[in-house]
Amino acid sequence: MDARDLQRLSRRVHRGERLSEAELRRLRTAADVEGGTALSITLGLALSNAGSDDEALAVLAAAGDPAGPAAAEARARALVRADRLGEAERVLGEAVVSHPRDTRLRRDLVVLALRRGDRAGAARALEDLRRLAPRDDDARALSEALAAGSGGSALEVLLGGAWERFGRAGAWEHGGLRATWTEDTPSAAGSDLLAHVLPSLTEVADPAFLFREGPAGLVVSYVSDGVAIEPECAGVSLETVDAAAWKHLEARPAEPRPVIVDRGRPRLSPEPLGLWALCEADGADGARLLTAVQRERLFEVVGAGPYRVSLARRELALVAPLLDPTAVPLLDSVEPGPGGVPGRFVLQPDGSLQRIAAVS
Repeated sequence: MDARDLQRLSRRVHRGERLSEAELRRLRTAADVEGGTALSITLGLALSNAGSDDEALAVLAAAGDPAGPAAAEARARALVRADRLGEAERVLGEAVVSHPRDTRLRRDLVVLALRRGDRAGAARALEDLRRLAPRDDDARALSEALAAGSGGSALEVLLGGAWERFGRAGAWEHGGLRATWTEDTPSAAGSDLLAHVLPSLTEVADPAFLFREGPAGLVVSYVSDGVAIEPECAGVSLETVDAAAWKHLEARPAEPRPVIVDRGRPRLSPEPLGLWALCEADGADGARLLTAVQRERLFEVVGAGPYRVSLARRELALVAPLLDPTAVPLLDSVEPGPGGVPGRFVLQPDGSLQRIAAVS
């Protein structure tokens, strides 16, 4: 396999995407021929993303030092995918004992505690991390946010993508190929997909995944359990997938949370400063802004629109009142992240999203 193709597949796997059968075969061949811990870990994660839990764990168990940070982290992620959270915590705990100064492993323990709804455990893991790295800005911000009572999904946003390593990577940067129209009698797999699908706003379309044209020159693509949907996996028409996705989103509005901007990065704030974020970290926060129930919640918390919007970070959507002279510059100071949507947007009270030109 070409080295660039292999790197591309590896990036997709580590973001939590499901490979096609042909891509998985190519990755297996590369792992068999070239060998090495890194490729074995990538193959194990690819199998985990595909739902082959037992095989994934077997591959990962044989991938280098089982207590090494990379192998332990991958095994923990696969165990979370398999809904074996207790075992995942044990694997990370053993790795921390072997590598007590590895801050990333300790951050993973924070994420895992949040996934389990264990705020006390998350606080203890954060305390350990802060003792190890007292100058760590993320740890400080997380401690402040946890003390302020912020929700688990919002706290995860501050971990700089750490949730992705546990299989919650959304396919925010993907668009996709328009579906072939079919009879809307979903298979068992299609029914499961429709039960979890959400819409996502992206900048461009990728010809490997479902999409339709969206507002403001954007693309509406679709994720199910954090994985981009391929046309052949849907089993139903694009219209049916789209309707199910927006229905689910209407039922799942996000609580707007106050944020600040620290050196280009948004962080949760203990008090409102005019800039707010939707940060469910499921890839659908930008699309949430287009739902009536979410706009009602914005009106109650933030005040009347229109709103300036930033989608520069794929893990959240930033919102500020359009005429707020303090919050709008903060919003504009956010540095774009990988997979984020560039540009400046305005959300009107009727739910229409418009892209506006930058002010020179």
